[in-house]
Amino acid sequence: IYQYVHDNTRYISIRLGIGGWKPMLAKDVDRLGYGDCKALTNYTRSLLQTVGIPSYYTVIYGDTEIRNLQQDFVSMQGNHVILGVPIDNKILWLECTSQVSPFGFQGDFTDNRLALVVKPDGGEIMRTHEFKTEQNTQISKGSFTVDATGTFSGSVNITSKGTQYDNKFANDKKSADERTKFYKNYFWYINNVNLKKINFTNDREKVEFQEEIAFEAPSYASVSGDRMMFALNAFNPSRGVPQRYRTRNNPFEIDRGFYDYDEITITIPAEFSIDAKPDNFEEKNKFGSYKTEYNLIDENKIQYKRTYQINPGFYEKSEYDSFRKFKESISKMDNAKIVLIKKT
Repeated sequence: IYQYVHDNTRYISIRLGIGGWKPMLAKDVDRLGYGDCKALTNYTRSLLQTVGIPSYYTVIYGDTEIRNLQQDFVSMQGNHVILGVPIDNKILWLECTSQVSPFGFQGDFTDNRLALVVKPDGGEIMRTHEFKTEQNTQISKGSFTVDATGTFSGSVNITSKGTQYDNKFANDKKSADERTKFYKNYFWYINNVNLKKINFTNDREKVEFQEEIAFEAPSYASVSGDRMMFALNAFNPSRGVPQRYRTRNNPFEIDRGFYDYDEITITIPAEFSIDAKPDNFEEKNKFGSYKTEYNLIDENKIQYKRTYQINPGFYEKSEYDSFRKFKESISKMDNAKIVLIKKT
């Protein structure tokens, strides 16, 4: 039934009743093939009801930033509607508006927030599904080669789950030009990127998105005289350090945690040997953990391993500077460079 709704309806904003809160009739959605979140949710609920499956129309705040309904103040709240299906004493949440979301998957638009579940015997405030840190994963495995001129050539396979899946799976529906634009922006720190291959596998059953990316770039490494220098983390460097505040006035919150693991094999040119490389590094605190390892496979190959985890939580303003320093050290290590020297 969920797939049927995906295949036979589309989203159009409809405003009926006071404040636009009234869903159009299910029979009209069936006849016309369109509706908004209210109408499509109500239509799905009606279809499930015809086969004896109960479900609950649910009002929620939809946004990538988590926002709860207020429990202690009576008012018209929420800006979105989803469907709750009770199964084995749990609620399975369905996003009826999207035509691409996997069955039962809640991304970061409606996860982990208080919603109003409309039941036959009255409304109930309930919390939607929360993704744990270990569920929001990105695993990257790949390799790259740098030749004697400093040209980069490599490929990487990236597997994403949880909210990291939610950030990626829409790319499967993009055009070739849109995909190229996305990955040129994704690898913004590499000049003159030439994308050679972009393949996706979207496993809607496992809720797992796989990317296979191959690209090359001239002058990735800096060459000066007999020496060459380049960053070892070519595929997933940290993308910024939080702003510095002379006086921090407010506490801060990390809404969602995540876990990244990268394993990359790097081949250096045969004409060069290693002059200097970064030391292994590890840091762990309440905000998360970070670890890098550099293992020599042979004189021309290095295995780079990186583990990075951020923990969700609500933190006092006095802890902001420590968090910022933690992120700063990660950014520094993610951009650590190896120095090669030409053999004599």
